[in-house]
Amino acid sequence: MTATCYSTTATPYHGEVALSYWQTLVRVAEREGVDPEKIRRILAREEAHLLSSEEKVPPEGPNAAILVAQYIEVMKLGLAACDDFGLEVGRSVTPGSYPILGMTLLSCQSLKQVLEQVVRYESLNHDLGISRLDIRREESAYCWAPNPLYFPDPKGGVSFNVVVSVFAGVRTFAPWLINQHFPIKKICFMAAEPKNSRLYKSFFGAEIQYNQPANAMIVNSDILSWPVLNGDAASFDALTAHAEKLLNGREGQRDLIWQLKSALPEALRKQAYRVEEIAGALNMSARTLQRKLKERGCSYKQLLDDVRKQLAEFYLTEARVSMSEIAFLVGYQEQSSFNHAFKVWNGLSPTAYREQKSRATE
Repeated sequence: MTATCYSTTATPYHGEVALSYWQTLVRVAEREGVDPEKIRRILAREEAHLLSSEEKVPPEGPNAAILVAQYIEVMKLGLAACDDFGLEVGRSVTPGSYPILGMTLLSCQSLKQVLEQVVRYESLNHDLGISRLDIRREESAYCWAPNPLYFPDPKGGVSFNVVVSVFAGVRTFAPWLINQHFPIKKICFMAAEPKNSRLYKSFFGAEIQYNQPANAMIVNSDILSWPVLNGDAASFDALTAHAEKLLNGREGQRDLIWQLKSALPEALRKQAYRVEEIAGALNMSARTLQRKLKERGCSYKQLLDDVRKQLAEFYLTEARVSMSEIAFLVGYQEQSSFNHAFKVWNGLSPTAYREQKSRATE
C-alpha cells in the first residue's frame, strides 16, 4: 500500500505563540474564572523578553508573539479551574485565532490542501508541537506530537490538554471551510483515559482510544477531496508566497548559536553532546565550530551550560518529572553531578528551586 507523508520540522529552542492564538487561550481562561492578574504576572516575568518595560500586554502587530513557556503557564492555570480546559480552548477558536495560516486555509481548494498547509505553516502560529500528515488509500491521519522540550511527559495532563486543544481546533475550524460537519473516524491519544471521557467522545463524535503510541485524528481518505467553499487559487498563491516568506524569514534569523541551542536538547537526551558530535550534526569540524564561536565571543562550554541550565529550570517546574530523569535529560549520568552544577548556576539545589517555583505559582 502506498502512502504519502508530510511532517513539520523540529521546533525552535525558545518557541513562540502568535498573539491571536494566545488571545484565544486567555479569553477562555478568564471565562473559566482564572484571575486576569495572574495572567498579567506571567507576562511580566523575567522570560517575557518581548515586552518593553512600559508595556503590560504583548506588543501588537502581525508578528507579535509571546513565549511557549508563558502559554503553558496559562494552560496550567486553566486546568486548575476546569478539567476540560484544552477542549474549551479548541472549541473556542475562530478564523482569527490563526492569523496568516487561517487566511491561507480559507483560500485552499480541498481539505487535503488544507491539512498540507497546516503541516507546512503551523510554526507561524505556534511552536507548541509538530504535525504530521499520513495519507493512505482508505484512511488518513493527522498526527500531532507536543514538543518534548516543553512537554517532557507526553502523557501528562498538560500535554493531553494541548493535544486536545489542537484536535478540537481542527474540528471547530473545518466547518468554516467546507460548510458542513467534519467527519472524524477515530481519535487516538497517548494519554490515559480521563474521568470525563464522555465529553470528548460527544464533542468529536468518533471512537476514541487512549494509551496509544501517537496522537492521531483519523478520517476516511475520500473526504480529503472535499472542496473548500470559497477556495480561490489566485489568493492561495499570494498567501502561500507570503507565508513562505515569513517562514524563510524565521529560518534566516537562526544563526549558528540558535542552531546549537536547538540541537543541544535532543543531543543531551541522547548523551551525544560532545563538541565533535554536535559539530558533525552541523556539517562542520569541531575546530571550525569552536573558531566560529570564539569569533562571536563565546565558547561551546558556555552555550552547553546555558542550555543545561534553562532546560533544568524548565523541567523542575514539571512535578511529574523526577530529579533523576531531569539529570539524565540535561546530560548528566550522576544525580550528584547535576545537583552540584545546578547549585553553581543558581545558588540553590534543584529541590530548593522546585519548591520555590511551586510556592510562586500557588
